[in-house]
Amino acid sequence: MLFAVFLILNTLALVVLVALMLSFFATFRTVPKSELHSEELPSISVVVPVRNEEGKVARCLESLALQDYPNFDIVVVNDKSTDASGQIISELAKKYSNIEVIQGRDSRTGWLGKCNALNHGSPHAKGDWLVFSDADTYHHPNSLRDAVGAAIKYNVDMISFMPVQELYSFGERAIMPVLLGSFLMGDPTNSINDPKSPRAYAYGQYIMVKRTTYDAIGGHESVKDQILDDISIGKVAKEKGFSVTACDGRPLYTVRMYTNFSELWNGWTKNAYALINCSIPSLIGVVVLLNLCLLAPFVTFTATVLSPTNVTEVIPLQLLWTTISLQFACMLIWYIRSTAFYKGLNPLCFLLLPLGAVLTSALYINSAYCFLTGRQVKWKDRDYSVDSSQRVTTSFARDNVAEPKTSQIL
Repeated sequence: MLFAVFLILNTLALVVLVALMLSFFATFRTVPKSELHSEELPSISVVVPVRNEEGKVARCLESLALQDYPNFDIVVVNDKSTDASGQIISELAKKYSNIEVIQGRDSRTGWLGKCNALNHGSPHAKGDWLVFSDADTYHHPNSLRDAVGAAIKYNVDMISFMPVQELYSFGERAIMPVLLGSFLMGDPTNSINDPKSPRAYAYGQYIMVKRTTYDAIGGHESVKDQILDDISIGKVAKEKGFSVTACDGRPLYTVRMYTNFSELWNGWTKNAYALINCSIPSLIGVVVLLNLCLLAPFVTFTATVLSPTNVTEVIPLQLLWTTISLQFACMLIWYIRSTAFYKGLNPLCFLLLPLGAVLTSALYINSAYCFLTGRQVKWKDRDYSVDSSQRVTTSFARDNVAEPKTSQIL
């Protein structure tokens, strides 16, 4: 009897998961091809903070420097990098006249490193619109033109874009689809577009905002101690009466957030618990749902294949297989639809879902442990302590642990 109830709950959870995801995509704003003439386009400044990104920054800045856009500049903040990033940036600035390099200032206690860098770099931006983009992104030539076209079309003050995630290592392929796919349940009706709804956020890899709006909300100083600075700045803007939206950024850019398991683990440890509002009930709910939806069907399938006699004592075999088929159909729909935002996967990666559910659960639990105990989280050679209000309570920079390395751009 208990097994039958479990099977029903398992199936209902999967149906709800798929329904929420399909609702999200049905209401998600797209980025149309811009039809604005060059003389109609506003000036744009792109601000890119760089901290130890020697393997990614050249690709990012090259893609930005070669944008099909008539009036833009790029402000690169070298945030005390201890690898070869500084030299790479300097060489690119010599090659492209629209790149300006700003040397970062020392970290400040109570400031997130990225906010500190953007606060330092934004006064050098000259554009009517500001773009804040990460150094691990790659932008298609149409990126700026179509992004600002979307902002004008939707008549918003701040707009951000959900990227295509590049996943090439085993850890990325196992964890990222599970982790990011679960986020689609966070705002299934895209209530961010409703001015009456308090819900607001931004995708931090690509935020575009009017300069006047940015100044009016206090810039990144207004979210200086927020571990989720991108979500927080979207909330601040909406709370102050500005219009905020998020769009499908697949036509614009891709991002390679992490290149190995260690980077991925540390990066999400500092964010995961905050993404569920530092709530113990939410933590329990997420862990239960992840394993119910993505691990349990594989366990049921395996048990049925290995010991059909024992299973059929509880539920008829035909009904069991029908239920299992429905569960896997739901998982396939969820996986195929959500992986439209991933690059580097193959069909066999579907079989990694059970492992992904377990590892993602462990990641959430580890993140909660760090938040609740005040344990420092290391990121980009900096140690942060974050409390359950999602604020950086202390930050310790390791800017002088080593002399910057040098290398040549290939």
